[in-house]
Amino acid sequence: MKCLIIGSGRFIAPKLIEELVYAKHEVAFVDTVPPPESVASRVTHIVTDKSSLAFYRDECLEFKPDVAIHLTANIGDDASSFLEVFGGQVAHSVVMSNANVYLAHGRLKQTEPGSALSVPINENSPIREKPLSGDEPGDKRDVETILNKAKDPCTILRVAPIYGPNDFLRRFYPLLVRMIDDRPFVLLGAEQANWRWTHSYVEDVAHAIALSVMNPSESKRIYNVGEAKTPTMLERIEHLGTVFGWEGRVKVVHDDDLPDYLRTPGDFSQDLLLDTSLIRKELSYKEPTDYYDGLSESVDWYKDNPPADMAGKRFSYAAEDAVAAKEL
Repeated sequence: MKCLIIGSGRFIAPKLIEELVYAKHEVAFVDTVPPPESVASRVTHIVTDKSSLAFYRDECLEFKPDVAIHLTANIGDDASSFLEVFGGQVAHSVVMSNANVYLAHGRLKQTEPGSALSVPINENSPIREKPLSGDEPGDKRDVETILNKAKDPCTILRVAPIYGPNDFLRRFYPLLVRMIDDRPFVLLGAEQANWRWTHSYVEDVAHAIALSVMNPSESKRIYNVGEAKTPTMLERIEHLGTVFGWEGRVKVVHDDDLPDYLRTPGDFSQDLLLDTSLIRKELSYKEPTDYYDGLSESVDWYKDNPPADMAGKRFSYAAEDAVAAKEL
């Protein structure tokens, strides 16, 4: 099979490219970042980014792909450009979406008022009606709307937030900075302590995408992708502490007692717990990475690659010490 992959050269694409190449598939990679050195000689590299995809249409189609995989279609224009190039030209497409499309996300962010929805969230759960909140870039809902209007077979993967080496968002760094600074405790608001938010490890996501590529749908298909078992926020921090080797503990306090910079707006009665049973049943998906091994790899990378602004250093540990006495 001839597979053309677009984007995410620094995060998801390297493991996906390796898996497809090792499975004897031909791969072309569209990105300004080169393919991984381990298989670079076996990959056709089209040096451009998604914003110039239509301009490089001839180069993409010269490869004669059977399947096109878009890892970074973040807005409607990305989806339109993708279809402009590959519509009617490939037997199947795989496009990454995310769990933010669900109405439960709107409930959490309080952009769509209403009571908390039941979880876990499956592929038939209701979708948001309103745009994302202003601090959230892109909207995969627009991407899905455009793809669903096309006649071509397509698999859409609604992926939980991804962590791991080369995570440019440094998702877990705010939780780790206190461990790095050898603090004896991490404060956590009571409303978030039992809140569940499904995540996914980068290598596991790459494997889910590879399975979707190698098991093409004849029509439209949607799968949730995320960890099999989602811990509470309290448990997540404890798990990070375990692999870090941190000897402190998590202190749960009243949310009103938290310093302002630790208060996160939202309705935390709404869990973002994904049901990922469908892809496990239909594609025999199973995480190739042990949960704690993935956390350990991630923690090591986050420690060595702090955010450029060193956001954690702006925290007032004196203020947190004052709150700690009010532990529940």
